[in-house]
Amino acid sequence: MSSKPNQSQQYKITEASISADRLGNVYDVTTSIAEFNIFESLDKPYLTGSVAILDDKSLFDIIDFKGTERFTIRMASVTNDLNTVFERTFIMTSIEKSVKTNSNANASMNLFTLIEEHAFVARAKKISKSFSGSIERILTKLIAREMGKDVDLSYLQGTNVVQSNLKGIIPNLTVLEALQWLVGRATTETGAPFFAYASMHDDNVRLGNLDVMLQQSPWNNRLPYTYNPSNVSLADGQSEFEKTFIIKSIRTAKMSNTLKLIEQGAVSSNYANTNLNTGQIFSQPYSIRKTLEEMNKREIIGKNQNVFDGDFFLDGQQIDLYESRRFHTVTSSGTYGRNKSYHDEFDETMFRKKIESPSLKGHLYKNMINVVVEGAGFIIAKATVGDIVRMNIINDNVETKKNADENTALDKRYSGNFVIYDTRHTFQGTQHTISMNVCKLERDN
Repeated sequence: MSSKPNQSQQYKITEASISADRLGNVYDVTTSIAEFNIFESLDKPYLTGSVAILDDKSLFDIIDFKGTERFTIRMASVTNDLNTVFERTFIMTSIEKSVKTNSNANASMNLFTLIEEHAFVARAKKISKSFSGSIERILTKLIAREMGKDVDLSYLQGTNVVQSNLKGIIPNLTVLEALQWLVGRATTETGAPFFAYASMHDDNVRLGNLDVMLQQSPWNNRLPYTYNPSNVSLADGQSEFEKTFIIKSIRTAKMSNTLKLIEQGAVSSNYANTNLNTGQIFSQPYSIRKTLEEMNKREIIGKNQNVFDGDFFLDGQQIDLYESRRFHTVTSSGTYGRNKSYHDEFDETMFRKKIESPSLKGHLYKNMINVVVEGAGFIIAKATVGDIVRMNIINDNVETKKNADENTALDKRYSGNFVIYDTRHTFQGTQHTISMNVCKLERDN
């Protein structure tokens, strides 16, 4: 962040309306919104959301809600001359819940689910067409032509998808299925996965990969989010803006389930391929240890990996030396001449990338935690999924003194730099909070 405001930013809904192609009117619901949520995810090239609307004028009886209405919303900064910070139109896909709100039963609170229109189209429209070239080029064309969106490639920072010179046919899939199918094949040289995702801060689809994400500097490096579980006040002497970097809560789901990842083949496995054109069978073992060592060698992560216990032995053998699962595919090289089919590889060692990418994703999910913070910093810095956030979590040692140094006081497992994987932005009145799922592959130093 280049500057530090003197006070916490607050935001308000300046315009909200409902319309539909069959309706002649646009209905203003600005003053009826009780809560508005925006969801971002690295797994989705679009935004989703929800909105709670109070209806005391039989509005939705008049509209005759059918799940195809458009909801347009504009939000602005209260503390910055009402400058617009977010504007988008969604499709209202369903009524999630409807509750009578008073004793007279003459008003209802309706919770609607929202999705961006290009995603609605991408789920409804099927395509069957040929493709050729590198995956990023194929994806760029697909998103532009079938979803009507520009693709932001700046988050690749010069890295390329190693699966190049592909040729084939999209086999009668929806646009979204085709997009996920192609993204799922793309990896970097280390085997890191690619993501097609969206941000509330612009109207593009972004294409990025885990290698680049992990090498970013935290957007809040100068002012980390901080959590103190011992109820010691952190707010004394802080400005209003600095107080927004105090973590409200931290939650963890099931974590460190190595056995599940072993069963999935994400720790160690074997990949084999039969080439029908040559009759050759290629087989290669996979170990997450080698992937992490390669990422460390390229300075993508440090040596203190937080993925698996490399010193864990079973029957005298390290856990990543077991072939816990075997994968086997059948391909036929030469189908497209000098071009490769979707599953094909001229360099047989590249088949391992098909395991490395889902393996790294699985280990990201393994250590995911949920953190709730105020949203001012995210809006000002335009932070989003795929960015790195810095967190300092005080450990649970009740004997830790206030004057202990950072190395002693911080919980190294939960402190450090994290990839933001999912966010939920919640707006109620002028209050803005964010619930984010974050993850990392290494323990803080």
